[in-house]
Amino acid sequence: MISELYPWPAVDGYRQRLTHMIGGLTQAGTVDLMCLARPGHPHDEDPPIDGLGRVVAVEAGEPVPASQWMPVWSRTRTPRRILSLDWSAAREELTTWNPRPDLVWFSHIDSWYPVHDLVDGTPAIVDFDNLENLAMKLHRRVPPRFAPGSAANEKAKLAGRWGMSRALDLVDEQRWTSIQRRCSEQVDKVVVCSPLDAERAGVGNAATIPNGAAPPVSVHANRIRLRGDSPTLMFVGALDYDPNTEAIEWFVREVWPHILERQPETVFRIVGRGSERVAWVGGEPGVELVGAVADIQVELARADVSIVPIRVGAGTRLKVVEAMANHIPLVTTAVGCEGIDVEGGVHCLIADGSRTFADACLRMLGEPLLRQELADAASQLYEQSYMWESIERRVADLAVSVIR
Repeated sequence: MISELYPWPAVDGYRQRLTHMIGGLTQAGTVDLMCLARPGHPHDEDPPIDGLGRVVAVEAGEPVPASQWMPVWSRTRTPRRILSLDWSAAREELTTWNPRPDLVWFSHIDSWYPVHDLVDGTPAIVDFDNLENLAMKLHRRVPPRFAPGSAANEKAKLAGRWGMSRALDLVDEQRWTSIQRRCSEQVDKVVVCSPLDAERAGVGNAATIPNGAAPPVSVHANRIRLRGDSPTLMFVGALDYDPNTEAIEWFVREVWPHILERQPETVFRIVGRGSERVAWVGGEPGVELVGAVADIQVELARADVSIVPIRVGAGTRLKVVEAMANHIPLVTTAVGCEGIDVEGGVHCLIADGSRTFADACLRMLGEPLLRQELADAASQLYEQSYMWESIERRVADLAVSVIR
């Protein structure tokens, strides 16, 4: 396994998926892990997985500044995100690894592109858990965000940066399309999260390995009653991840006032690291900006409704499957639940406009039988298709088939 982050602690969707991909591979053989040790990301937690061989975290150094990657970006066809990481020490480390492995699994194109020439001829799989060209396309459509009360000069400055960023996104969208195609042609399999992403990827060697969730220690299956004194909506996710940042700011600015107008006692709790990115929302009525927590189960246990107001990005959302696993009624946008086999009105409520999303949240809070029926159906779907245990077996089967 070659990855651009040390997997543990598995505090976000990428590292949770990475952990379970490694767990699946250990069912096929011993797994060596080589990853980047990046500033600001701990890499000293012991791996929680048996069956690992070498685990090497190679120092990546500080992110490469734009002044260095921009000249390379302007004369090549490489997306700027790939150029912002320094893989030179990792390349040197890989040249010392013997014997050659039976299979190399790359956690992303970001880890394949800088080092794949060092393992040419070895069976390889690359995880396309996020179709970056599609993510760029959706991201470009979202207007710049301003905190309430921002000064005019600050808005102008932010709008200028937004315009420049979207111009670069347009170029990189085309580059990601090209590099995804090139990658798929050079490896044995690429892995996507859903049949929808397999269709969108447009490559002939895609295999579907969905995202999943671990079963909770205890399930609050009775959804007839609300959990606490006040109706509680909850969002769980890394707040320093752009699609989540955009989702929270849109919800608080455009949706939340409609909910408070009709049900002013409602509470909205926002849980996840990076809360400083959305600090302003913590001052809004009824909003509780919790930030990172030691035990997410405590927070999930108090939620009446989980919301996923995602409007940009690609791949599938672990937070959707997590709500299903924990028997929490769910309101989501269509983008938020893409690639997951949920059906609106059967497993969750799906709405995209600000008023329709607010209406869906209020309906879920106000109709006990609906909460129960949707949570029951979603929980059954989770057990059928989205438990990590069964997904890990699919990873092992795929690895063995590629090696053979």
